[in-house]
Amino acid sequence: MELVNRYGFYFLILAVISELALPFVLGHYVKGYSQTEMLISSFGETGMRTKTAFRVWEIVNGVLFILAAPAFYHHFVDSNPNVALILAFFIVAFGIGDCIITGLVSRAKNSEEVGFASLLHNYASGAGFVALLLGTLLLIWLYYQEHNQAMVIAMVIIFLLAGVFMLLFAMPKIPIIKAFQVSHRGLWQRLNLLFLYLPYVLVSVSAIAKGRG
Repeated sequence: MELVNRYGFYFLILAVISELALPFVLGHYVKGYSQTEMLISSFGETGMRTKTAFRVWEIVNGVLFILAAPAFYHHFVDSNPNVALILAFFIVAFGIGDCIITGLVSRAKNSEEVGFASLLHNYASGAGFVALLLGTLLLIWLYYQEHNQAMVIAMVIIFLLAGVFMLLFAMPKIPIIKAFQVSHRGLWQRLNLLFLYLPYVLVSVSAIAKGRG
């Protein structure tokens, strides 16, 4: 556990860099792939030459997120142990839901392929997204308790931006507003992920900097 606590923030940063790089690396191997229109999980669809690489990549990233969780708990346990534990749980939930399950279960390529596996993929991924977003709210509360005004302001701004991009990304799946067609869904997914990851990267970089200081 000491090893995980010591290097957990490095695991988190590595996982985020890996997640952000994934679509650009694999996109080179898919003819006509659009980073602004197509979803990242398209790389794991049936018939894609990138399927195996995508699955392994996501499972490894999921393990890195899980290994990072104890470091976040350890970092905030003195401020609020209960909130710190929930925060760590949310990070694990993302690692399992959006990464590992995504790597194990393929997304349906079309409506004819939709089944239990595809629904599991969609719901698990969505739950992972929500977990990281809620985790940002917890970070706002933790930094508020620590009287770190700069981080509170930064986290609030990032939370609002992540919420906007999540709404744009999820609009086609929300019955009440899906009639409003929004293009560039792939772009909104990537921006959503960027701002979901950013709070945890800021915490990691800050903790590593303090450790070295």
